[in-house]
Amino acid sequence: MMTKTYSSYMEIDLNAVTHNTRLVIERTGKPLMAVVKANAYGFGAVAIARACERGGAASFAVARLAEALELREAGIDKDILVFTLMDADEYRQALEQTLIISVFRFDQLVLLASLSQKLQIVPKIHLKMNTGMNRLGFNLDELPALIGKIRELQLPIEGIFSHYANIDEDLDDPLNREQHERFVQALCAFRKAGFNNLIGHMTNSAAAYNSPESHFDLIRMGSSLVGVNPFYYGEKPEGIQNAMVWKTRLISVRQVPAGEAFGYSQSVKLEHDTLVGVIPVGYADGFHRVEGNEVLIRGKRQKVVGSICADVSFVVLDEAYPIDEEVVLIGGQGNTALTIELLADKWHTTRADVTSGISSRVGRIYKS
Repeated sequence: MMTKTYSSYMEIDLNAVTHNTRLVIERTGKPLMAVVKANAYGFGAVAIARACERGGAASFAVARLAEALELREAGIDKDILVFTLMDADEYRQALEQTLIISVFRFDQLVLLASLSQKLQIVPKIHLKMNTGMNRLGFNLDELPALIGKIRELQLPIEGIFSHYANIDEDLDDPLNREQHERFVQALCAFRKAGFNNLIGHMTNSAAAYNSPESHFDLIRMGSSLVGVNPFYYGEKPEGIQNAMVWKTRLISVRQVPAGEAFGYSQSVKLEHDTLVGVIPVGYADGFHRVEGNEVLIRGKRQKVVGSICADVSFVVLDEAYPIDEEVVLIGGQGNTALTIELLADKWHTTRADVTSGISSRVGRIYKS
Protein backbone atom coordinates (compact mmCIF):
# COMPACT_ATOMS: atom_id res chain seq x y z
CA MET A 1 0.00 0.00 0.00
CA MET A 2 1.11 3.54 -0.73
CA THR A 3 0.50 4.55 2.88
CA LYS A 4 3.20 2.13 4.05
CA THR A 5 5.85 4.46 2.58
CA TYR A 6 5.00 7.10 5.19
CA SER A 7 5.25 7.01 8.97
CA SER A 8 2.09 9.15 8.93
CA TYR A 9 -0.08 10.66 6.24
CA MET A 10 -2.87 13.12 5.57
CA GLU A 11 -5.79 11.51 3.79
CA ILE A 12 -7.32 14.36 1.76
CA ASP A 13 -10.78 14.23 0.23
CA LEU A 14 -10.67 16.32 -2.95
CA ASN A 15 -14.41 15.88 -3.51
CA ALA A 16 -14.97 17.72 -0.22
CA VAL A 17 -12.79 20.60 -1.46
CA THR A 18 -14.74 20.76 -4.72
CA HIS A 19 -18.00 20.73 -2.74
CA ASN A 20 -16.82 23.53 -0.42
CA THR A 21 -15.82 25.59 -3.47
CA ARG A 22 -19.22 25.20 -5.11
CA LEU A 23 -20.93 25.95 -1.80
CA VAL A 24 -19.41 29.41 -1.33
CA ILE A 25 -19.93 30.37 -4.99
CA GLU A 26 -23.59 29.38 -4.77
CA ARG A 27 -24.12 31.23 -1.47
CA THR A 28 -22.38 34.45 -2.48
CA GLY A 29 -23.13 34.56 -6.20
CA LYS A 30 -19.64 35.98 -6.77
CA PRO A 31 -16.52 34.75 -8.58
CA LEU A 32 -14.09 32.98 -6.26
CA MET A 33 -10.37 33.63 -5.90
CA ALA A 34 -9.13 30.52 -4.08
CA VAL A 35 -6.17 31.20 -1.80
CA VAL A 36 -3.74 28.27 -1.98
CA LYS A 37 -0.71 29.86 -0.35
CA ALA A 38 1.59 27.87 1.97
CA ASN A 39 1.03 24.71 -0.07
CA ALA A 40 -2.73 25.26 0.30
CA TYR A 41 -2.32 25.47 4.08
CA GLY A 42 -0.45 22.16 4.03
CA PHE A 43 -2.97 20.25 1.91
CA GLY A 44 -1.00 20.43 -1.36
CA ALA A 45 -1.32 23.46 -3.62
CA VAL A 46 -1.64 21.79 -7.02
CA ALA A 47 -4.13 19.12 -5.97
CA ILE A 48 -6.26 21.61 -4.03
CA ALA A 49 -6.15 24.18 -6.86
CA ARG A 50 -7.38 21.57 -9.33
CA ALA A 51 -10.16 20.52 -6.96
CA CYS A 52 -11.16 24.19 -6.61
CA GLU A 53 -11.12 24.55 -10.40
CA ARG A 54 -13.56 21.66 -10.67
CA GLY A 55 -15.77 23.50 -8.20
CA GLY A 56 -15.75 26.68 -10.29
CA ALA A 57 -12.91 28.80 -8.85
CA ALA A 58 -12.21 31.68 -11.25
CA SER A 59 -8.70 32.54 -10.03
CA PHE A 60 -6.12 31.85 -7.35
CA ALA A 61 -3.94 33.70 -4.85
CA VAL A 62 -0.58 32.78 -3.32
CA ALA A 63 1.94 34.51 -1.10
CA ARG A 64 5.19 33.91 -2.98
CA LEU A 65 6.39 33.79 -6.57
CA ALA A 66 7.59 30.18 -6.20
CA GLU A 67 4.06 29.14 -5.23
CA ALA A 68 2.64 30.76 -8.37
CA LEU A 69 5.29 29.16 -10.58
CA GLU A 70 4.45 25.74 -9.13
CA LEU A 71 0.84 26.21 -10.26
CA ARG A 72 1.89 27.44 -13.70
CA GLU A 73 4.26 24.47 -14.14
CA ALA A 74 1.37 22.16 -13.24
CA GLY A 75 -0.63 23.60 -16.13
CA ILE A 76 -2.92 25.93 -14.18
CA ASP A 77 -3.41 28.92 -16.46
CA LYS A 78 -6.08 30.90 -14.60
CA ASP A 79 -5.22 34.26 -13.04
CA ILE A 80 -2.96 34.01 -9.97
CA LEU A 81 -2.50 36.93 -7.58
CA VAL A 82 0.88 37.02 -5.79
CA PHE A 83 0.65 38.88 -2.49
CA THR A 84 4.40 39.54 -2.06
CA LEU A 85 7.11 39.90 -4.70
CA MET A 86 10.63 40.64 -3.48
CA ASP A 87 12.83 42.18 -6.21
CA ALA A 88 13.16 43.16 -9.87
CA ASP A 89 13.85 39.59 -11.00
CA GLU A 90 10.67 38.33 -9.35
CA TYR A 91 8.67 41.16 -10.93
CA ARG A 92 10.09 40.24 -14.33
CA GLN A 93 9.10 36.59 -13.90
CA ALA A 94 5.65 37.61 -12.69
CA LEU A 95 5.14 39.74 -15.80
CA GLU A 96 6.34 36.95 -18.09
CA GLN A 97 3.98 34.46 -16.43
CA THR A 98 1.03 36.92 -16.65
CA LEU A 99 0.55 36.84 -12.88
CA ILE A 100 -1.49 39.44 -11.00
CA ILE A 101 0.95 41.60 -9.09
CA SER A 102 0.12 43.02 -5.66
CA VAL A 103 1.47 46.54 -5.24
CA PHE A 104 1.66 48.16 -1.80
CA ARG A 105 4.53 50.72 -2.16
CA PHE A 106 5.17 53.62 -4.51
CA ASP A 107 8.59 52.34 -5.60
CA GLN A 108 6.95 49.14 -6.82
CA LEU A 109 4.86 51.19 -9.25
CA VAL A 110 8.00 52.79 -10.68
CA LEU A 111 9.72 49.42 -11.05
CA LEU A 112 6.69 47.89 -12.74
CA ALA A 113 6.37 50.77 -15.17
CA SER A 114 10.02 50.42 -16.18
CA LEU A 115 9.95 46.62 -16.52
CA SER A 116 6.65 46.46 -18.38
CA GLN A 117 7.89 49.04 -20.89
CA LYS A 118 11.18 47.17 -21.36
CA LEU A 119 9.46 43.78 -21.78
CA GLN A 120 6.50 45.18 -23.70
CA ILE A 121 4.12 43.34 -21.36
CA VAL A 122 1.00 44.98 -19.96
CA PRO A 123 0.97 44.25 -16.22
CA LYS A 124 -1.99 43.03 -14.19
CA ILE A 125 -1.93 45.11 -11.01
CA HIS A 126 -4.02 44.90 -7.86
CA LEU A 127 -3.33 47.64 -5.33
CA LYS A 128 -3.25 46.68 -1.65
CA MET A 129 -5.05 49.18 0.60
CA ASN A 130 -4.31 49.42 4.32
CA THR A 131 -7.70 49.75 6.01
CA GLY A 132 -6.65 48.85 9.55
CA MET A 133 -4.45 45.75 9.52
CA ASN A 134 -1.40 48.07 9.36
CA ARG A 135 0.63 45.36 7.70
CA LEU A 136 0.97 46.25 4.02
CA GLY A 137 -0.79 48.68 1.72
CA PHE A 138 -1.49 52.32 0.91
CA ASN A 139 -3.25 54.48 3.49
CA LEU A 140 -6.33 56.52 2.60
CA ASP A 141 -4.41 59.80 2.96
CA GLU A 142 -2.03 58.57 0.24
CA LEU A 143 -4.82 58.16 -2.32
CA PRO A 144 -4.34 61.53 -4.12
CA ALA A 145 -0.61 60.90 -4.53
CA LEU A 146 -1.23 57.28 -5.50
CA ILE A 147 -3.75 58.15 -8.19
CA GLY A 148 -1.45 60.87 -9.46
CA LYS A 149 1.51 58.49 -9.66
CA ILE A 150 -0.50 55.86 -11.52
CA ARG A 151 -1.60 58.48 -14.05
CA GLU A 152 1.95 59.79 -14.42
CA LEU A 153 3.29 56.26 -15.09
CA GLN A 154 0.28 55.35 -17.25
CA LEU A 155 -0.13 52.03 -15.47
CA PRO A 156 -3.29 49.96 -15.90
CA ILE A 157 -4.90 49.04 -12.57
CA GLU A 158 -7.11 45.96 -12.63
CA GLY A 159 -8.15 45.83 -8.99
CA ILE A 160 -7.76 46.97 -5.40
CA PHE A 161 -8.05 44.86 -2.28
CA SER A 162 -7.68 44.83 1.48
CA HIS A 163 -7.91 42.38 4.36
CA TYR A 164 -9.93 42.27 7.57
CA ALA A 165 -7.93 42.16 10.79
CA ASN A 166 -10.45 40.63 13.17
CA ILE A 167 -13.68 39.59 11.46
CA ASP A 168 -12.98 35.89 11.97
CA GLU A 169 -12.55 36.35 15.74
CA ASP A 170 -15.15 39.00 16.61
CA LEU A 171 -18.04 39.71 14.28
CA ASP A 172 -19.06 42.74 16.37
CA ASP A 173 -15.65 44.42 16.50
CA PRO A 174 -16.18 48.07 15.41
CA LEU A 175 -12.97 47.79 13.37
CA ASN A 176 -14.80 45.54 10.90
CA ARG A 177 -17.18 48.36 9.97
CA GLU A 178 -14.35 50.91 9.93
CA GLN A 179 -12.30 48.77 7.58
CA HIS A 180 -15.28 48.22 5.30
CA GLU A 181 -15.98 51.96 5.14
CA ARG A 182 -12.34 52.80 4.45
CA PHE A 183 -12.26 50.32 1.60
CA VAL A 184 -15.45 51.78 0.12
CA GLN A 185 -13.82 55.24 0.31
CA ALA A 186 -10.81 53.95 -1.59
CA LEU A 187 -13.00 52.33 -4.26
CA CYS A 188 -15.04 55.50 -4.64
CA ALA A 189 -11.91 57.65 -4.94
CA PHE A 190 -10.57 55.52 -7.77
CA ARG A 191 -13.87 55.38 -9.59
CA LYS A 192 -14.32 59.12 -9.24
CA ALA A 193 -10.87 59.48 -10.79
CA GLY A 194 -12.02 57.49 -13.82
CA PHE A 195 -10.97 53.95 -12.89
CA ASN A 196 -14.44 52.57 -13.54
CA ASN A 197 -13.81 48.85 -14.09
CA LEU A 198 -11.81 48.09 -10.97
CA ILE A 199 -12.24 44.71 -9.28
CA GLY A 200 -12.64 45.25 -5.55
CA HIS A 201 -12.08 42.40 -3.10
CA MET A 202 -11.82 42.27 0.67
CA THR A 203 -13.65 39.12 1.73
CA ASN A 204 -11.87 36.34 3.59
CA SER A 205 -13.49 33.02 4.57
CA ALA A 206 -15.29 34.48 7.59
CA ALA A 207 -16.60 37.54 5.74
CA ALA A 208 -17.80 35.36 2.86
CA TYR A 209 -20.25 33.64 5.19
CA ASN A 210 -21.22 36.40 7.60
CA SER A 211 -20.77 39.78 5.87
CA PRO A 212 -22.50 39.95 2.49
CA GLU A 213 -21.89 43.70 2.30
CA SER A 214 -18.17 42.87 2.01
CA HIS A 215 -18.45 40.66 -1.06
CA PHE A 216 -17.80 43.45 -3.58
CA ASP A 217 -16.68 42.00 -6.95
CA LEU A 218 -15.14 38.69 -5.95
CA ILE A 219 -14.66 36.41 -2.93
CA ARG A 220 -11.08 35.74 -1.80
CA MET A 221 -10.84 32.84 0.60
CA GLY A 222 -8.75 29.82 1.51
CA SER A 223 -9.06 27.84 4.73
CA SER A 224 -12.77 27.07 4.59
CA LEU A 225 -12.28 25.54 1.13
CA VAL A 226 -10.30 22.76 2.82
CA GLY A 227 -12.97 22.32 5.48
CA VAL A 228 -11.75 24.54 8.32
CA ASN A 229 -14.27 26.55 10.34
CA PRO A 230 -13.66 30.22 9.40
CA PHE A 231 -15.22 31.48 12.65
CA TYR A 232 -13.48 31.52 16.02
CA TYR A 233 -16.71 32.48 17.77
CA GLY A 234 -19.27 30.01 16.42
CA GLU A 235 -20.08 26.81 14.66
CA LYS A 236 -18.85 26.00 11.17
CA PRO A 237 -21.24 27.25 8.46
CA GLU A 238 -23.72 24.60 7.45
CA GLY A 239 -22.59 22.51 4.51
CA ILE A 240 -18.81 22.87 4.78
CA GLN A 241 -17.26 19.40 4.64
CA ASN A 242 -14.11 18.25 6.42
CA ALA A 243 -11.43 17.37 3.88
CA MET A 244 -8.63 15.76 5.89
CA VAL A 245 -7.70 13.00 8.35
CA TRP A 246 -4.13 12.73 9.70
CA LYS A 247 -3.31 9.09 10.42
CA THR A 248 -0.44 7.00 11.70
CA ARG A 249 -0.11 3.62 13.45
CA LEU A 250 1.34 2.06 16.58
CA ILE A 251 4.94 0.89 16.23
CA SER A 252 5.52 -0.23 19.83
CA VAL A 253 3.48 -1.30 22.86
CA ARG A 254 5.12 -2.05 26.18
CA GLN A 255 4.25 -2.35 29.85
CA VAL A 256 6.20 0.25 31.81
CA PRO A 257 6.48 -0.58 35.55
CA ALA A 258 5.27 1.74 38.28
CA GLY A 259 7.91 4.22 39.41
CA GLU A 260 9.59 4.44 36.01
CA ALA A 261 9.30 7.14 33.36
CA PHE A 262 9.88 7.39 29.61
CA GLY A 263 11.29 9.70 27.00
CA TYR A 264 13.46 12.79 27.30
CA SER A 265 13.62 14.50 30.71
CA GLN A 266 11.73 11.57 32.29
CA SER A 267 9.08 14.11 33.19
CA VAL A 268 6.23 11.68 33.96
CA LYS A 269 6.78 9.14 36.77
CA LEU A 270 4.22 6.37 36.61
CA GLU A 271 2.19 5.60 39.73
CA HIS A 272 1.23 2.14 38.49
CA ASP A 273 2.10 -0.31 35.73
CA THR A 274 1.04 1.31 32.47
CA LEU A 275 0.67 0.27 28.85
CA VAL A 276 2.56 2.79 26.75
CA GLY A 277 2.37 2.91 22.95
CA VAL A 278 4.72 4.70 20.58
CA ILE A 279 3.60 6.39 17.36
CA PRO A 280 6.04 7.56 14.65
CA VAL A 281 4.97 11.20 14.76
CA GLY A 282 6.82 14.01 16.51
CA TYR A 283 7.47 17.71 16.46
CA ALA A 284 9.47 17.38 13.22
CA ASP A 285 6.22 16.24 11.61
CA GLY A 286 4.34 19.28 12.93
CA PHE A 287 2.86 17.65 16.06
CA HIS A 288 3.39 20.42 18.60
CA ARG A 289 5.30 19.72 21.80
CA VAL A 290 2.61 20.80 24.26
CA GLU A 291 0.75 19.11 27.08
CA GLY A 292 -2.74 17.75 26.63
CA ASN A 293 -2.47 16.21 23.16
CA GLU A 294 -4.68 13.23 22.41
CA VAL A 295 -5.07 10.69 19.61
CA LEU A 296 -7.84 8.29 18.63
CA ILE A 297 -7.57 4.51 18.60
CA ARG A 298 -10.69 2.57 17.69
CA GLY A 299 -12.71 5.72 18.26
CA LYS A 300 -11.45 6.22 21.82
CA ARG A 301 -9.34 9.12 23.05
CA GLN A 302 -5.87 8.17 24.27
CA LYS A 303 -3.58 10.66 26.04
CA VAL A 304 -0.22 11.67 24.61
CA VAL A 305 2.19 11.85 27.56
CA GLY A 306 5.80 12.77 28.25
CA SER A 307 8.02 14.87 26.03
CA ILE A 308 7.19 14.63 22.34
CA CYS A 309 10.36 13.74 20.44
CA ALA A 310 11.35 14.87 16.95
CA ASP A 311 10.16 11.60 15.43
CA VAL A 312 7.93 9.80 17.94
CA SER A 313 5.37 10.39 20.69
CA PHE A 314 4.21 8.32 23.66
CA VAL A 315 0.58 7.37 24.21
CA VAL A 316 -0.95 5.87 27.37
CA LEU A 317 -3.16 3.01 26.16
CA ASP A 318 -6.37 1.77 27.73
CA GLU A 319 -5.69 -1.74 26.40
CA ALA A 320 -3.00 -3.73 24.58
CA TYR A 321 -3.61 -2.79 20.96
CA PRO A 322 -1.67 -4.67 18.29
CA ILE A 323 1.27 -3.25 16.40
CA ASP A 324 0.12 -1.42 13.24
CA GLU A 325 -3.18 -0.41 14.85
CA GLU A 326 -4.50 2.75 13.15
CA VAL A 327 -4.09 5.98 15.12
CA VAL A 328 -5.79 9.27 14.19
CA LEU A 329 -4.22 12.61 15.12
CA ILE A 330 -6.70 14.88 13.28
CA GLY A 331 -10.11 13.81 12.03
CA GLY A 332 -12.80 11.31 12.84
CA GLN A 333 -12.66 7.68 13.85
CA GLY A 334 -15.81 5.85 14.80
CA ASN A 335 -18.14 8.33 16.47
CA THR A 336 -15.38 10.57 17.83
CA ALA A 337 -13.37 13.34 16.19
CA LEU A 338 -10.28 15.37 16.99
CA THR A 339 -10.77 18.48 14.87
CA ILE A 340 -8.33 21.05 13.56
CA GLU A 341 -10.28 23.61 15.56
CA LEU A 342 -9.81 21.72 18.83
CA LEU A 343 -6.12 21.20 18.17
CA ALA A 344 -5.59 24.90 17.38
CA ASP A 345 -7.18 25.82 20.72
CA LYS A 346 -4.97 23.31 22.53
CA TRP A 347 -1.85 24.57 20.79
CA HIS A 348 -2.83 28.24 21.30
CA THR A 349 -2.45 29.03 17.62
CA THR A 350 -4.46 29.51 14.45
CA ARG A 351 -6.12 26.72 12.54
CA ALA A 352 -4.10 27.52 9.44
CA ASP A 353 -0.92 27.17 11.51
CA VAL A 354 -1.93 23.64 12.53
CA THR A 355 -2.22 22.35 8.97
CA SER A 356 0.46 24.55 7.38
CA GLY A 357 2.91 23.25 9.97
CA ILE A 358 2.44 19.58 9.06
CA SER A 359 5.81 18.85 7.49
CA SER A 360 6.63 17.53 4.02
CA ARG A 361 7.64 14.12 5.35
CA VAL A 362 4.01 13.49 6.27
CA GLY A 363 2.46 11.91 3.19
CA ARG A 364 -0.45 13.46 1.32
CA ILE A 365 -2.83 10.80 0.03
CA TYR A 366 -5.59 12.14 -2.23
CA LYS A 367 -9.06 10.65 -2.58
CA SER A 368 -11.44 11.72 -5.33
